[in-house]
Amino acid sequence: MLNRVDLYSYFGSSHNLLSEPAVKIQGAMMKAISAEYAAKLHISGYHPYSVFVFPYGSGFVIRVSTLNDEAEEILKGMCSLAEIKLYGAHEPMIITDRKPYDPVTADELGNELSAEGCRIEFITPAMIKTGGKPTSRPDIPAYFYSVIQRYNEFEEEEIAYSDFLDAWNNSELAGYELKSEKYNVSGHIFPGMTGFCDIVFPKNKKQKQLLRHMISYAAYCGVGGKTGMGMGGVFVQDL
Repeated sequence: MLNRVDLYSYFGSSHNLLSEPAVKIQGAMMKAISAEYAAKLHISGYHPYSVFVFPYGSGFVIRVSTLNDEAEEILKGMCSLAEIKLYGAHEPMIITDRKPYDPVTADELGNELSAEGCRIEFITPAMIKTGGKPTSRPDIPAYFYSVIQRYNEFEEEEIAYSDFLDAWNNSELAGYELKSEKYNVSGHIFPGMTGFCDIVFPKNKKQKQLLRHMISYAAYCGVGGKTGMGMGGVFVQDL
């Protein structure tokens, strides 16, 4: 099952964090779960969770999503916190409200988009690697390579990225607005891409369903690298 929770929060000065807030939140999250599970997450490949922070009103939303049942421990741990102490901040981040979502199965994801097209909004900087180096080049389908890999690992499927790429190339890019935005991870500055793109799905039913499915899954796992530290957060909606 896939699941998520939104934690509504606020905090004062953050100029001494030396990182984006989500990077420090990941550290606090590891302390909110059992030591055994935290150790397992440190040695595993693709992580069964994502963490994104985005502005909301005068505060922030911390969106934590999980990709399998075992990772439910992360949601329970985060929901148990009344505040999150971030190293470098003068005051803790206060949790003012929690919004849990209904869990869904991977099979149900294709129903979350029902129109003939969708908007993909990159709400936090997304990054991929080219030739082993981080980049934010606007090769939109390349950001979904990691989505396919996570889906295959946690759903025990064998979807080929080439099939996704064929489906994407048969869709229509109806509009886009993308820009470069830096992302700070403990003093290391990574390139990132934010903005949105609108696509119209191909007429082929199988390709249309594949795109709907993977784009919906991306809203849980994020796109590109460092999604456990706040990068690659996406919103998706029907056009």
